[in-house]
Amino acid sequence: MSLPVASAVTHVLPMPTDGTAAPHIDLGELQAELEGVAAEALQARRAGLSLLEAVWDPHYPGLREFHQGIRDALFVEIPQEFEPWARSATSATGDTSGFDGLPLQRTLFSFARASGVDDLSALQAALAELLVFQAVRLRLLVTALGSAEFEVLGGEESDIDAIAWAEIQALLHRDELTDPEVRPLTVILAAANVALARDAAERAHELRSSGDDFREELRMRARLRAALRELRLPEAVLLENALSALLGGDRRELVDLQAERPVALDGMSRQAMDQRVSRGRRSLTREPADWPRRRRPALFDLLRDA
Repeated sequence: MSLPVASAVTHVLPMPTDGTAAPHIDLGELQAELEGVAAEALQARRAGLSLLEAVWDPHYPGLREFHQGIRDALFVEIPQEFEPWARSATSATGDTSGFDGLPLQRTLFSFARASGVDDLSALQAALAELLVFQAVRLRLLVTALGSAEFEVLGGEESDIDAIAWAEIQALLHRDELTDPEVRPLTVILAAANVALARDAAERAHELRSSGDDFREELRMRARLRAALRELRLPEAVLLENALSALLGGDRRELVDLQAERPVALDGMSRQAMDQRVSRGRRSLTREPADWPRRRRPALFDLLRDA
């Protein structure tokens, strides 16, 4: 089935208005992927789950992979031939400078607000809501992870997801955002940034009454996570897992980790993953210049620097 919202979204992807060449995108493959996650998003909605719950529910593997994969894609090194296009996309504001992004905002917003009275319109609404959630969530991730402050205060990526979802729920159906002069996703993102700042302030207030050891633990975790985000994505994912005891997480078997993080680890043998973990552990004991850092910028780097 050809889902109109997937077709509409792929045909209003922001294209350069400043003469920068855009990369080739297989729209057919992208539409098929969007239609697959739309079906799971609608199933979750009809089961009474919010997207915040569904993207981590094992009953919706496509949603889980989409949610994690989009996050990991932020840290994939940009191929040299795509870098001028990516820099144009993220220049000045890190939003849509140099691009005609308003049609994308309005398309997503209008579909997400739809009531979904039949199966087709319900699929459209579920997919658009998912894409709005991901758009706001990813920009908040860049803001929060662009400095160590949020994690020093005890914030986690799951908290960022919750803030993005709360603001979407609060604003998506506000009639004021349908004004043709308004950029609806920009407004929602602005509100989400305010909520992120408020959350950080509340965490800082609560930490004043905690012990020095706990605050130092949070600072250590934040520094380590920030260092790992500067590495190539496979090393970052593998070492985060290997150092999970220090980071307050659960260690995963490599075969399970590979299934959960295909953007980072797809196609790697067990031996190759083991070798990368061993080399990565050794490199972290040396000077930062010897770490397995990204050789080329990732989208996260361009958005953070913008």
